[in-house]
Amino acid sequence: MKKLVSAPALFAAAGVLLVTGLLLAFLYSPMDASTMGYSQKIFYYHAPIAETALLAFGISFVAAILYLRSQNDKWDRLGVVSIRLGLVFSILVMATGMIWGKAAWGTWWDWEPRLTTFLLVCFLYTAYFVLRSVVDEEQRRATFAAVFAIIAFIDVPITFFATRFLPAGMHPTVITSSGTGMPGSMFVSFFISMIGMTLLLVALIRRDLGIEELRDRVADLKHSIGG
Repeated sequence: MKKLVSAPALFAAAGVLLVTGLLLAFLYSPMDASTMGYSQKIFYYHAPIAETALLAFGISFVAAILYLRSQNDKWDRLGVVSIRLGLVFSILVMATGMIWGKAAWGTWWDWEPRLTTFLLVCFLYTAYFVLRSVVDEEQRRATFAAVFAIIAFIDVPITFFATRFLPAGMHPTVITSSGTGMPGSMFVSFFISMIGMTLLLVALIRRDLGIEELRDRVADLKHSIGG
């Protein structure tokens, strides 16, 4: 069972699903009816990357609460790893979103609700690492960072629901209470890519947690030798 959920197995499963989703997007899903043509196909990666970035920040929110309750370093490590990966995915969201925006709306950037709130999310979680860098004592650093992660998460649901609360923006609302608004072939491609991207996040978290644990052990060993 452990082998099935190991980082290499998760990476392999994510790769298969992401490649399958990409092939389905080009070979199975219909062409967009607008003037975007094949440029619309970036949707099948852009949207899953965005959802995965927000999921990573959600994991950090849960990890922060668990750390404050238990003071267990493993939750602090999970928070650090999740936010770091969330920022990496956020950079990919911005890059793919700008390409899509140029093709769809003729502009690389627009100060519409979702773009603006998502940019604020990136700034907030970048400040998380600035905070960690200025606090030396480990427990205080972890505690302050956990509190900050909880506060920063407030903007995540605002970003997700921005197109529902503020419909004047450019982003369409893809998934609603009445359905997805996508034909079956589009939904299959999107769903497979979404699962693949989620598995990729889980695989990266498992890998990075192993690295963080190893780094802490090395630091403890150096401290004990120096002591």
